[in-house]
This record gives sequence, structure tokens and C-alpha cells, in this order.
Amino acid sequence: MQQLANITVTPKPGHLFNSWSSAGQWLSNMSLSGFEIYPHGVLNAEDIPAKLVGGFHLQSFPILTPMLYNDSSRLLKIFGDWQTVEQFYGGKDSDHIVNTMVSQLNLAAKLNAPYAVFHPMDCDMEHLFSQNFPWTLDDTFTACAELLNLALKRSQFKGWLLLENMWWKQSFRLDSRQEYDDLRSRINYAKCGICFDTGHMMATNKSLNDESGAISFLMNRLHQLDLNSEIKTLHLNSNLTSDSEIKSCPSEQSQTSYQNCSEFWSQFDIALKHISGLDPHNGFNNAELSSLINTIEPNFLVHEVSKQNLFSWQQAITIQQQLISSKPKPYQIWSMSA
Repeated sequence: MQQLANITVTPKPGHLFNSWSSAGQWLSNMSLSGFEIYPHGVLNAEDIPAKLVGGFHLQSFPILTPMLYNDSSRLLKIFGDWQTVEQFYGGKDSDHIVNTMVSQLNLAAKLNAPYAVFHPMDCDMEHLFSQNFPWTLDDTFTACAELLNLALKRSQFKGWLLLENMWWKQSFRLDSRQEYDDLRSRINYAKCGICFDTGHMMATNKSLNDESGAISFLMNRLHQLDLNSEIKTLHLNSNLTSDSEIKSCPSEQSQTSYQNCSEFWSQFDIALKHISGLDPHNGFNNAELSSLINTIEPNFLVHEVSKQNLFSWQQAITIQQQLISSKPKPYQIWSMSA
């Protein structure tokens, strides 16, 4: 199993390193095999040292269907004008999204990335807080499969395409084995698998209060899903937010969240703050993790924890590394009805 850390590439390696040389030295000091990179913008493979790339995260399009289906009226309702549409997506029509995905898959191929992660999800600003999205999971899967099939057909990518679980309703939450089988059957690509995100799975259970209980919950979900052989990459982070207001997310909150904010970017800032509360990407601090790792046996483990500064980031990763190598303790599988 290779252990990685995630960074955004611009082509600068994240916001905590001055150069790829310092980033590579940091990997060595942390006993990590490489980075799972999230490219932002148009990049050349020559600007990124392939030897430091351990994995690849494709660009996300959280508000997917309005652009994919060229729904002009919905785009203008959400964004207000075409300039804002272009600023958000980088283009004005579905061709841009497909071309972006093709470009990223080709970049992953040139960097010899063994896998590329994709978020099968759809969201919008209006229903973000309530999560009462006016579409079905089938609608989301249809749109995501269409995008992936169009891009994969034109790309040079031959590695693993990994579908990452989210916490959004009407998105790929891995609530059941059938969810994966259904989405997988729609994608015309042989090497598909799962990127299992512990924090995202924890976000689907608002009753979790401690890390030991969280590990028991995760082990139970894995037992029910019976998909361990499909999990190629594990995103390791904890999600035990103490913000009761964020956890409860009452439906009526969605009606007041953007009060006095008519401009899209002001609303977007509020949305990002809310999402950060739901998905803080904290590191595990005290739970024994070896049982979880041994159950999944992923090829890659990504320490996907927040990066406020270099010291706190490497401290969080070091603690998780220690928890992974600790002596296993038995975790009892419990039923959802217990």
C-alpha cells in the first residue's frame, strides 16, 4: 500500500510549498510515496514531476446538469449573467466541460497516474442547505455517466477510474451495493473502482460522537456493502463536527441562508463555509485504524486532511500514520437497527 498526500496543482505544488523540489523533499521526510494531485486550470505535464504523482483527482463540477445539458434558463437563474457562468465553469457550454475532462484525463495519462478520482454528484445553490434536491439519484447517474463516457472515449487515459462517495443526497453516497453496481454498469470503461472517503461516509451519519464509534460505523458499512475488492484508494480523514446547527441542517434554513445576498459569489462564499463545516477534513487523533486498513486493503491511502499550515498538516498526517501501524483491536459489526 502506498501512502499519499493530496495537493492542488496550479502548476505550483499547493499553497505550502515554494517549489516541486521542496515538495519532493517533504514527501521523503514524511515517508510518503507521492501526491494525489488536483489540477486547477490548464496545465502542461512538463510542469509537474511525474515521479511525485501518486494519484490524480479530476476537476469537480458540483453544479453539473445545467451546463451539461446547456440549460440556459437555469444557468441564468443560478448565476445571474453569462460572465459569471464563464467565471464559474471556465466556459459557456457543455463542450467546455467535456473538453476539460478530456484534457485532465490526458494529463493524468501523461503523468502516468495509476488512477483518477471522479465525484459522481450534482448540486445547486437553492437546495444546498435542505438537501431536498428536485431530481433523482438516477438523474445524477445518467448525467455523470454521459460526461464520463464522452470524455473517456476521446482520452488517452488507461488507468483506474475511481468513483468517490459523497454525502450529498441524490448523489453517489454508497448507501447500498446496488448504487455502485448501477453507476458502474452505465460507464463504458473496463477499469472502474471506488475511492472510499471515510469523512464523506461519516457525514451521512449525524449521530457519530467519537472516533471509536465512527470506526465501528465505517466497518459496519463496509461489511454491508461487500465492496472491499472494488476499493482501490482510501481517502483517510475524520468528520466529527461539533456544530449542531450544521449537523441538523433544517429545511427552513435554506430559505434564509442567502438573505440579503442576491449576487452569486456572495452566496457561493456562504455555501463554501457551510460545506467546510459539513466536511472539515480533520485527521483522526486517537482511533486505532489498522483494522479499517486491513479490512479494505487499498492500493493507495491518501491522507486527505486540511492544510492550514505546514506544521499542523504534517502533524495530522503523522498521527494518522501512527494510528495505522498501531496494534489492531477487534471491532464488532453492528446492525443499522441496533
